[in-house]
Amino acid sequence: MPCPEILEQICAELKENIDSPICQDLKKHLEGCPECRAYVDSLKKTVYLYRHLPEEAVPEDVQDRLYKVLKIKS
Repeated sequence: MPCPEILEQICAELKENIDSPICQDLKKHLEGCPECRAYVDSLKKTVYLYRHLPEEAVPEDVQDRLYKVLKIKS
């Protein structure tokens, strides 16, 4: 089961309450789907590592590629 914080963040992005049907469906899906759990875990680890690296240690081209993959504007 994923961290409650991650589920809350996903639901917040969906503009849903953690107890809403869509978030409960997401929680149930993640409980029964190892592929999605692995994907969420991998995203969580990537974000954690990215946030804890010194900013100057991440080359700009790597940062740009990461933002592009995550579809975030730098």
